[in-house]
Amino acid sequence: MSVLCRHLLLTRNISRCQNPGDTALTSWQRRRHSAATSRELIKNVMSTDTAGLGESWKLDADKPGYHIMPRSGWLNDPNGPIFYDGRYHVYYQHIEGTSQWEWRMTWGHASSSDLIRWKHEPIAINPTKGGTDASGCWSGTTVLDTDGTPTMIYTGVRRRDNKDCGPLPHSAVDLGLDMIECQMMARCQKGDVDLIRWHKQEEPIIPHPPENMKLTGFRDPYIIQQGHGQQKWKMLLGSGIEDQGGTLLVYETTHLSSGWQFKGSFINGKSKPFGKHDLGAMWECPFLTPLEEPSNAHPAPEAPSRSVGPLQLKEGQLYMMCVSPYPHFLKDRLTNPCLYWLGQVQQELFMMEESDGPHLLDLGDVLYAPNCFQDAKGRNIMLGWLQELRKGGGFDYAGCISLPRVLTYKDGRLHQEVAPELKALRQEPSWTASDLQVSGSQSVAVQRVRGPSWFAEFTVKRGDASASGLLLRSWLHEEPDQAHPCAAALLVNWQDSLLEVVFPRKLDKKKMTFDAGSDMKRIGGPAHLEQQVTVQVYVDHSAVEVFLSSGEALATRVYQGAVTSQEDCGIHLTSHGGITHVGNVQVHSMGSIWTKPSDQPAKAVEPAEGKGS
Repeated sequence: MSVLCRHLLLTRNISRCQNPGDTALTSWQRRRHSAATSRELIKNVMSTDTAGLGESWKLDADKPGYHIMPRSGWLNDPNGPIFYDGRYHVYYQHIEGTSQWEWRMTWGHASSSDLIRWKHEPIAINPTKGGTDASGCWSGTTVLDTDGTPTMIYTGVRRRDNKDCGPLPHSAVDLGLDMIECQMMARCQKGDVDLIRWHKQEEPIIPHPPENMKLTGFRDPYIIQQGHGQQKWKMLLGSGIEDQGGTLLVYETTHLSSGWQFKGSFINGKSKPFGKHDLGAMWECPFLTPLEEPSNAHPAPEAPSRSVGPLQLKEGQLYMMCVSPYPHFLKDRLTNPCLYWLGQVQQELFMMEESDGPHLLDLGDVLYAPNCFQDAKGRNIMLGWLQELRKGGGFDYAGCISLPRVLTYKDGRLHQEVAPELKALRQEPSWTASDLQVSGSQSVAVQRVRGPSWFAEFTVKRGDASASGLLLRSWLHEEPDQAHPCAAALLVNWQDSLLEVVFPRKLDKKKMTFDAGSDMKRIGGPAHLEQQVTVQVYVDHSAVEVFLSSGEALATRVYQGAVTSQEDCGIHLTSHGGITHVGNVQVHSMGSIWTKPSDQPAKAVEPAEGKGS
C-alpha cells in the first residue's frame, strides 16, 4: 500500500479506492479470448440455474453464482442486514458501472424469504448532492424504531474539497481526514414491507465527532438497546485514538432521530496483544452479538416473529465483540484480519481485560467488514465482504458477500457453520465415496461433478499424513510462475494444527501431486484438530469458503478460469507425508441463488437524490 500523507493514510479509501490485489492475472485481452473460446463449454457444464444468470456469467468463469452480489459493479461491506415481515434483507456498499472504488457509494439491496433464493432489489439510498453524504452513504445498521418503522443509521461522508457542502467543521472536531464523517438516518416509507422506499433525514443525527480527542476515524454505527422497557438506544462507532490504536465510541439517546449524547469509550481496559501484530490504528465495522450453546441458541418458537428488532443489551450474557482493524501492516494481505473477543458487558462497558481474545474471525485473506443480525429463529447470522485478489479494470464486477454463517458457542469457543438452508442448492448427480485411502504419491480424482460451482463434504482421519484435503486445479495458467499458481490446496495441516490454503507453482499433472515447498504462498491459521475432522468446502467460481467441524472457517479467492476438459473437473483428494483415511465423501454441483436472471445494474425506484462528488 502506498504511503500518502498522514490524513489520507487513515481514510477508508486507501484500501478501497484501489481494487485490492496481491496476485495479478493475465491481461484482459487474454482473458477475453479465453472466455470466448470456452463459452459454449461453460454453457454445457453449468447448471440450468447458473446458465440462466446471463451473458456476463457465461463470459467470466470466475464470477460467483450462489453468493450475494450485484448484477454488476463494485461491492464492499454488507450493511444493515435485517429480518422483516418474513423476509431477509441484506444491504451492501455498492457502486454501479465500475469494478473500482469511487466517491459515490450507495446501498445496494437483495432480499430472500428463506436464505436460499434471492432477488435483486432497487438501490436503497444514494448520496445527496450538496448534502452531508454527498460523497457517499457509507456503512451502518438497520433497526426497527420503537414504533416498528425500519430505520437506517449510517455514516455520511463529504469530501473536504467539495465546496457545495458548506463550511468545514471547526478545528476542535475536524479530524483532518480527506473527508468529513457524520452519522445520518433514513426511515422506510410507511406500509413499504419490501423495504425499498427510504426517506433520508436531511440533518445528521450526530454531525461531528467529540471535541479534541485526536480520533483517527468516526464511522460505521452499530445500534443496540438497553434499559427498562428498552427505552435507551446505544450506538457503537468505529474509531481510534492517535498513537493509541482502535476503540469503540458510545453514544446514547431515548429517540433514534435526535438527542444523541457522547458517553465515552465502550471498552473497559486494554486488549491482549495479537501475536506480533498491532490491533490497527482504528476499528471499522464493529458488531456485538450474544453467544450461546447450540442447544440454547435458536430454539424454534411456536409462532416465529415476522420481524426481529434490535439487539437487547443484558449484563451477565456472553457476548462476541468483533471489529475490522484498519489500516493494515501485514504483507500479502488486503486488510488486517477481522478480530473478535468473547466477554461480558458490565456497567454498560465491554470488559476487555477479562475477555477471551483477540482471535481471528476468519483464517483466510479476503473476508472483511462482517455484520451480524438475528433472525426469527433466534440465530446469529453473520455476513462478510469477500474481496477480490486479482487486479481490476477488465471486469464488470468486484466483490461478493460471504455465505450466511450461523455463530454459536461450543466447547468454550466460537463455532461458525453455513446456514443449513443452503443444502437446498445441492444438485444431482453427486459423487459419493467412503473408506478411501489417499496416499502422498497419488491423489484421488472426484468424478461426475461438472461446472465451477460445487460443494464437498468429507471426513479425514490423520493416519500418518502431515496434511490432508482437496486440490483445485487452475485452468487459467499454462505456465505458472510466482504470481500465477497452477493450483490451490485446501488443507488440514495436522503437523502444525492449521487450516490453510497453499498455492503450488509446480504440479505433477499425472499424479496430481505437488511439493509443499516453503516458497509457496500460504494463508491460514490455528485450528482445534483431533484425530478426525469433517471438512465442508464451498466453491463458487472464484469464491472459496472452507469450514471445519471444530468451528473454524476460511475464505479466499481461487481463480481457476474456465474448465477445459469434460473428463477432468479439476478436483482431487490429496494427502501429504503419508496416508489419509477419507470417509463420508459427497460432492454436489450447486445451483444459483438468483430468482430472476439479468445482467443490467439495479435501478432506484425513484430518481436518485443527487450524485455525490
